[in-house]
Amino acid sequence: MANNEICVDKCGGNGEILIQDPQVTPLGCFIRNYTVNDSFNGLDTLNSPSRPGLIFPDPYTNQNSRIIGYCIKHCIDLKFNYSAIENGFNCRCGYANALQSYIQVDDNTCNLSCTMNTLTGTVTYPCGGKEAYTVYKAEIQYYTPPYNVTIEEKLDIMYNVDKNPNYRGCIQDGKFCGKRILSSSCSSAESMTVDTCIDNCRKGNYKYAGLEARTQCFCGNSYDSVGRLLDSGYCSASCPGNNFQICGGIWALSIYEVSTFPTPVPSTDPKELPLKIGLGVSIPALLIIILLIGFFVFKRNKKPFRKRDNSNNSDKDHTIDNIDIIHQ
Repeated sequence: MANNEICVDKCGGNGEILIQDPQVTPLGCFIRNYTVNDSFNGLDTLNSPSRPGLIFPDPYTNQNSRIIGYCIKHCIDLKFNYSAIENGFNCRCGYANALQSYIQVDDNTCNLSCTMNTLTGTVTYPCGGKEAYTVYKAEIQYYTPPYNVTIEEKLDIMYNVDKNPNYRGCIQDGKFCGKRILSSSCSSAESMTVDTCIDNCRKGNYKYAGLEARTQCFCGNSYDSVGRLLDSGYCSASCPGNNFQICGGIWALSIYEVSTFPTPVPSTDPKELPLKIGLGVSIPALLIIILLIGFFVFKRNKKPFRKRDNSNNSDKDHTIDNIDIIHQ
């Protein structure tokens, strides 16, 4: 997809916005081995007392036939290896050891299917059964995981995002044509960042900017958040142009108020933060101070050297300049 491409929703017969086919193949049907501890509890392991309010339900539940794409992308965003669907609407994520506490059974045990309308037609995928999990790899060809940020760094970014004074929250978007929360303008870019989206909306004189599904930028002058405010964990998609920023989630908008003048979104990448010395003095400032001190020391010690000339009984003084005391 080209940078800054105008995006237009394509609608199904029921008015639902059509989505891309995830084009995935299940690894099989699995049930829990209750004799050992659950190893498919990746989402629960992300919850931490050090980040109160950043909540990851386990399972992540979505009463929608599109759960396959939602679940796999959610697990990809959070850097997991596997995703699993149970009972048609429960989503779980797991690391490489996720299947250690599960037993593979006949595929007929996962007797539920999820049908969805996509841009290429109607598709059906197995999506578990009662206490039975259809397991998929957390991989989609067109949806890659964030590449240069660790999961701990990402969780800190998600936790601290509301410290930006212009951030307005994670808002559930509409899934039907004409029902988008910010519907005045939409653009898409494979190099999208929060700054890019806000700048685009500012140029159009819009009041709000919203980022969704990593690459999409929506603009508008008002939005209705009643009953649509989501926990921060639902906005978990790293921006492709800057993995240290969050660009919404699947049907979830990271909304910012557009300021009159450009205000760069602070980078949370530790590699981009200046190293501080003492009370807020950065290394460049410290070097300047050292150079100034050296200059004044040099000037202070660079005094004329006088030699008395006794020839011809003369008392005339001779001044010898340009003597570098420091380098003698």
